[in-house]
Order: sequence, then C-alpha cells, then structure tokens
Amino acid sequence: MTNESSNLSPKKRVLFSLILIALPVIFLILLEGLLRLFGYGDDYPLVKEQTLYHKPKYVVNRQVARRYFNLPPEIIPEASEESFDRVKKPGALRIFCPGGSTTAGFPYEINATFPFQLQYRLRNALMDHHVEVINLGISAVNSFTVLDILPEVLQLQPDALIIYMGHNEFYGALGVGSTQSFFRNRQLILLYLKLKRFRVMQLLESLFREIAGIFSSQPTTARLSLMQAMVGKQMIRKDSEAFRYACRTFEANLREIVKRARKHHVAVVLSTLVSNLKDQPPFMSRFSDELDPYTRKRCQAKLLKARKLQMEGKHEAALAIFSRLNRIDSSSADLHYFRAKSLLAIDDSSEALREFKKARDLDLLRFRAPDIFNKIIRRVARETNVPVVDMEEVFQKTSPGGIPGANLFYEHLHPRFDGYRLMAQAFFETLKKIQIINPPRPIEFQEHLLNPDDINTIRKEYMKETGGVTPLDLEFGNLRIYYLTHHWPFAEAPVNLKFYQPVGNQLTREIAYRHLRKKIFWDGAHYKVAEFYEKQNNLEKALQEYQAVYIAFYENYFPAFKIGDLYFLQENFTYALRWYRRALTNDPLNPLILAKLGNVTVLTRRYKAAVKYLRQSLEIDSRQKRLSAPQKATALYLLSVSYANLQQFSKAMDTVNKALALKPDFPQARELKAKLRQHLH
Repeated sequence: MTNESSNLSPKKRVLFSLILIALPVIFLILLEGLLRLFGYGDDYPLVKEQTLYHKPKYVVNRQVARRYFNLPPEIIPEASEESFDRVKKPGALRIFCPGGSTTAGFPYEINATFPFQLQYRLRNALMDHHVEVINLGISAVNSFTVLDILPEVLQLQPDALIIYMGHNEFYGALGVGSTQSFFRNRQLILLYLKLKRFRVMQLLESLFREIAGIFSSQPTTARLSLMQAMVGKQMIRKDSEAFRYACRTFEANLREIVKRARKHHVAVVLSTLVSNLKDQPPFMSRFSDELDPYTRKRCQAKLLKARKLQMEGKHEAALAIFSRLNRIDSSSADLHYFRAKSLLAIDDSSEALREFKKARDLDLLRFRAPDIFNKIIRRVARETNVPVVDMEEVFQKTSPGGIPGANLFYEHLHPRFDGYRLMAQAFFETLKKIQIINPPRPIEFQEHLLNPDDINTIRKEYMKETGGVTPLDLEFGNLRIYYLTHHWPFAEAPVNLKFYQPVGNQLTREIAYRHLRKKIFWDGAHYKVAEFYEKQNNLEKALQEYQAVYIAFYENYFPAFKIGDLYFLQENFTYALRWYRRALTNDPLNPLILAKLGNVTVLTRRYKAAVKYLRQSLEIDSRQKRLSAPQKATALYLLSVSYANLQQFSKAMDTVNKALALKPDFPQARELKAKLRQHLH
C-alpha cells in the first residue's frame, strides 16, 4: 500500500491532499446545515420584525446578548424590547444608545432610564419631529459588543449614536478579567464573534459548558449572581499587563466604532464615565507585593489605627498616619479612600476628590472604570473630531463638595433616578447645542462643549421632568438594589424582605416583588396599582399610573382609554373626550371606545356625533362580538336617547326596544320607552 501511494503521480497526490483538506470542511458545512434544519441555535439578530399596535415595527431582540455569553440561559442578561417604526417617518430623529448596564438603566427599566428620559425631553421640545431614542444597553457587555452590533445598527437609519460605555472593559463579556474571555488578542476576539453566528460553534460551546460543569468543583454559575459569574481574575493591578491590554482594546474599539459611524454619515456623541466616589469603598485593596511580609503587616496595622482615630473624629491624627503610610507604599486603595474621608471632614474637598479618584483607580476589583478611560474617551473624541459630553464634570458640579456619592448613585456605579435624569438632561442640552436637527455645520469636537452656563442650566432643569416615573418604578429599582447589595462583592447577607424599606408603600412593595419574580409585566404592575387607587377613590394617583404606561407606550390604546375613564368619573367630559379620541386613534375599530365616545357626546348634548359613534360601535360589534350584553344594551339606550333628541322618534322606539330585549330590567330604558310611546300616541 505504501509503495502504491509513493508511486502516485504529482497530480494525484495534490488531488488526494485536497480531498483530505476538503473532507472536514464538507463535514462542518453538512453539520451546520443539519443543525439549522432541525432548529438548533439562533443567529440572535439585533432586531426582529413584528406588528405592534397594528403597525409594522422593529423590536430589539431580548435574547441578542446570547451571542456573547457562554452561561446558563437563566442568568444571561436580556436587552429591553424597544420598538420603533420599520419605515422611518420623514423628518424623524432616530438615536441609538448602545452600552452596558448604566445605559440599560439598571436597576430601573423602561421609563426611568436615561435614553427614555432623553426621548421624553426631545419629544416635548421637538413637537414637529417624530423622535425615537432606542435603548440598546445590556448589562455586563463592553466595547466588543457595541462594535459587533454596530453594522446592524447602521442599517436601521440612525441619525446619531450616543455612546456611554467603559465600566465593563475588565469583567464584561470578552473582557480581560472575565470568565467569558478566551483570548487576549483583539483580532482573535473579533474573529470569534463572527464564528459565534454559526450553529456548529454554538454547539461546541454548549458541549464545553456541560463537560466543564461535570468536572468542576465550583458552584454552578446558575447559582451565582451575574456579577459573580462574570469575574474570573479578581485582582487586576494598575501596573499589570492585563490593565494595559484593557486600555488598548477599549481605545481601539472606540476608534473603530466612531470611524464606522462617521463613514455612514451618522453623528456620534461620546460621554465621559461617572461612578460613586464618596460613598463606595474599594471592593479589594492591598499593599504592594514588593513589600516584605513584616512591613506589609505593619502598614495594615497602621491603617487600622488611623481608621479608628477617624471614627473617633480625630481626623488630623488620622491624616498624619495616612501620610506616613503613603510615603511607604501608595498602592493601597483603602489608604486613599479613608484619607479622602478625613480630608472631607476638615473641608479640604479638592484634595479629597483627588484621593477618592486614586482609591477608585487602585481598586483591584475593577467594576468601576479608572480615570485613564476618561482620558481615552476625550483623546478619541478630539482625534476623530466628535463631540464629547463631560458627564464627569456635570456630576461633580451637581454633588456636594464636587464629589459624587449617594446623592446620585445607589452603589458603585449605577445612578439613582436623579442621576439618570441628570444624564438625560446633559445629553439633551448637548443635542441642542450641536443642533442635531439640521445642523448648520458638521457636528464636531469642542474642547469645552458644555460651558459653566450650560451646566447651571442642566442643574436647574434636570429634576423638573419625571417622564412618567411613579413610586412603583422607583420601587422596582430599590428592590433590585436590595438584592444586589446582599450578594458578592458587597457584604453578603441573607435576603430578608422583613427588613426591606419600601420607597412607596406596602402595595408598591408587593407589586414590585411580583414583577421581579416575573409574575407580572411592567405595564400590568402599573395597572394593578392604578386599580387599587381607583377603588380607594384616589383618582389622581391612579391617573399617574396610567399616564406612566401611556408615556412609555403611547401607541397602545388601553392606557389612554383608562385615563379617559378617570376623567369621565370626575365629570371632566372635555378631557375624557380628548383621551377617548387618543385611544381611538390607536385602535379605530374598537367598539368599546366608540361606545364611550358616544356616551360622552350624549352627556355634552352633541347628539349627531353620538349617533355616529354609537352606530359605528354597534356595527363593528356585530362582527367582533366584543361588547357584553349590558354594554350593548347601554349603547342602544344612548343611541335611542340621541335619536329622540334629534326628533327621530320611530328610530328611537326601535332602538330602545332592542336595548330592552337584551336587558329587560333596564329602568332608564323602560322610562324612555314610556315617554316615546306617550309622544308617538
């Protein structure tokens, strides 16, 4: 056999080699085809086509993040199902906001996020333009994800991108310290993201996860929080190669994102990053490994002594120890954080700010972006000539002593609602300044885009608008934070809701808990609270809950319909009519809305309009069968009243008889019939 193969001609040897190379390729192609044929895996596109509210829409795919995580499905973060017009309206302004959990709005959702709050402000300001601000934020993703989805975003006709990202470069999917990172090479990661679209790759990853789970002695990731499941390398020093690699890839990805967007003539607005400096101690801190064990132990003891003095209010004595320690070894994040606390106590806020920043930058568990990332963002903005919002300065100017803390943040980096609407106001003022609608000149970099007067305007205006946020929305966020901060990397403790302090009341607490357990949707939660307030005759609070849903989903007829009902109960027929008409615009063939309009127009003595609405309602219901027998009888009675007032007495008699046939015990209809009989005879 060996002799025969050695006697093969050169052509046959080449052909034999090609067949050997082609066989695995053919096998992979066949396997890919079979996996697709049997429905295994998914492309996980960014958007899907759907019909919502009788209109063709694009809807952001909730599962798009499955491209980036090799984790159990139950802990993979989900995107918000944002919807927008499939066919962009003429003159519409369409802005996309890709990013991580801050862009997503964690711990809130829908109306309390900065993209939604920005959209609300833009729609109020630009009444002649249809404004769409689409939130593409996903928890635990970073610049690789934004770069990966960018081609799909650019196909959706954006006018602008607002990019706030950078906190997840270490532990986000494919970050250097993440469990979801397999390479420390940017080009290999980009290739891997392309291969992830293939079903064969998805199958291999699934098999790898199952095998690794069998042989692993660690707790399964399904039992971990997302933060804990993502962290692979806990200690990343500022002078390490891992740190430098994260900086390089962040800058390269950011440049590529801006370059591609500009190539498609899409405006880009960048933003510096913000985090909790004053009220978030470092997650992980230690003195330098270069110190000998004895010196390191002594430094730790001195640090504890200084902290004891600090707690006793002896800040000058504590600062003296902090200074001596700083001369020995300045690499401890705790040293700078607690030194900043004492500096703040003696009113040296400018030096305290510098120390708080050092503490954040030296935190070995890198959930907060270091200061160098803001320098990278500013450098890329300057060199690519795109505007940058100095969000860091905005947050500092809005915080006591110029140091952001619990006034605007919940924990290490997620803003409270006030923080999110501050961000929205800053982006709003920026878009006004660069005149995103029909700019007179190319939108470009400016050294100080927001001047002191602009920042003062932001500070004055940001709390004036809520965008429909109610105490229930704040409860959603507060309860999520309660769970988050009872798990690693925070102080781990059993979650006991007996000790949870609600933002609103026991009702909002109960509904928020059901929502977080996925027992009720966001809009359904608002409806439940509204119904409770209706029963309590607290119509103003009920109105706020329905308006929250209407502002978020203004194309849905139901919240507008319920708002009309509330005004009807208050006998404010002008407003009731207005809201019923809005509901009808969204669902023009709804017999119940038409019947309600007929009722209001009867009460306001517009009988011709009433006949039109009521007849249309009854005619549509003859096909749809949506009205109950009492509702249909009431509509017939109101139509009879309208005919009688228009002196069409025969029609009135026929109609009231139909009403009584459906509901014999209808006193008003019987009384009307008696009057009509008397008049006719």
